[in-house]
Amino acid sequence: MTHPDELAIDRRATVRRIDLDAGSWVDVVEGFVREPTDLLDDLVASVPWAQTEVLRYDRYVAEQRLSAGLRADSRPVLRQTDLHLQATYRVPFEGVAAILYRDGTDFQGLHSDRAMRWLDDTRIAIVVLGQRRPFVVRPRGSWVEAAASRVPAGQGPDDIVLLPGKGDLLVMGGACQRDWLHGIPPFDTANPRLSLTWRWTSRRGRPDTNPGHYEGRQFGDGPRRAGSRTVRSAS
Repeated sequence: MTHPDELAIDRRATVRRIDLDAGSWVDVVEGFVREPTDLLDDLVASVPWAQTEVLRYDRYVAEQRLSAGLRADSRPVLRQTDLHLQATYRVPFEGVAAILYRDGTDFQGLHSDRAMRWLDDTRIAIVVLGQRRPFVVRPRGSWVEAAASRVPAGQGPDDIVLLPGKGDLLVMGGACQRDWLHGIPPFDTANPRLSLTWRWTSRRGRPDTNPGHYEGRQFGDGPRRAGSRTVRSAS
């Protein structure tokens, strides 16, 4: 494990920018975390992971992954990443949200991070530990809206498929959350994947007022319920 006074990240790692369109982009930084296996093992074993259920058509459905919130100052690598992101992108990121995909059966469907509301100019930085798995980016559009539920992530004609893992860093920026979707489809592996996410929005433009992923939609006549709930902790 890296000593607290040593850099746990490679601040000089090469940044490769992928321009999605005129206003959206993704930065890919391979090998950003210096000792990703040690960090993965530490977080998997020590974080109080919990599972969330999301309200869907008046019943709760368990998400196929675990999650947790972490303090940016709880570990040197998180604190150093926080400082690096703010110095590089010149915005005050908020973090850290952690998501654990225990194996290839855990997944996340195509979505955008609409909970931030203001989506015209955002930054979402994700450090990915463990198994390399497809990270699919798909444009919103007429065919997407009609066929999103039928075309698997990674198989759409305009899908962009990245393979982050092993300590890589991804940063989605610009209007990416407004105009693009992203997700982690199921994958043939028994190995875990863990993501650490920081977010920022400029709060400019027109806010997205549609119900977010965790707000739920009420269809029955019964009492209103929360859109999501934590159902158990995982060791």
